[in-house]
This record gives sequence, C-alpha cells and structure tokens, in this order.
Amino acid sequence: MHPQKLKIEFYDTDGVHHSITIDGPVSREKVAKILDLVEMISGTPLPSHEALRVSSKKLDRLTSTILTRLNTKPFTSSDAKNTFEATFSEKIPLSTVSTYLSRLVDRGLLQKQSYGERLRYTVTPGPQPPLPGHLPSSQASQS
Repeated sequence: MHPQKLKIEFYDTDGVHHSITIDGPVSREKVAKILDLVEMISGTPLPSHEALRVSSKKLDRLTSTILTRLNTKPFTSSDAKNTFEATFSEKIPLSTVSTYLSRLVDRGLLQKQSYGERLRYTVTPGPQPPLPGHLPSSQASQS
C-alpha cells in the first residue's frame, strides 16, 4: 500500500495562506476535524470554495466534494460532475469523473451499484479506509 497524503490549502480573511498536510492514514473523522479547523481559522463557513482550496489535483477536489456534498445519498457520475463544477467553477470531463470514481471504488471510499444501464455510487458506510489525499508521485502526473 502506498503512503497516503492529504493537503488542504486556504486563505483566511486577512489573505494569509494556510496549508495543512496529513501524511498517513486519513479517515472521514480526521477530514471533518480539519474542515472544522479550516472554518474556524478562515472565518468563513464551509463549504466555500473561495475560502477553502483543497489541493490543485482534481481527484483530491472531487473526493472532497463527494465527502462534503454527496455523502448522504446515492449519486451518479453526472451528479458528481455537476457538483464539482458548481463548487469549483471549473469544467471537468465526465470521462475524468468516471475514472476518478472508479479509483475511489477501488480504494474502498465508494461503493458502486448498477441500476439498469446507470451506475450509482454511495460513500462507504462505517469506518473509512485511508482517504487518498494525494496520489503517489508516480501517479500524480496522470491527474
């Protein structure tokens, strides 16, 4: 298993840049605590993409979007694409979203169900496996 890393960067209301990195297993609970800290330091309620910059890697930002906005109900790759684009004001191809969702299923963060010709995803319930904050450097250039 590759080491896991999660990096969160944001600016507070004074324009100060903050960066928090976890190097090791990352759980949903750890992410929630860090997001609470980010909200407290930044002075801006979350989710707010102006105050919170979760990595420049699209996989990291998609993962964050799923954990914070799509974690309560089943969703499709189109739902994830639309939510990502609304959150970050940035386009992402549906094929890229589908690839990233497959990676998250492989890593145990998501579960996939088939409904006819449509796939639906849900966040894996219970204790989470380590969250891939950043891909290992050998895969990071593929993002």
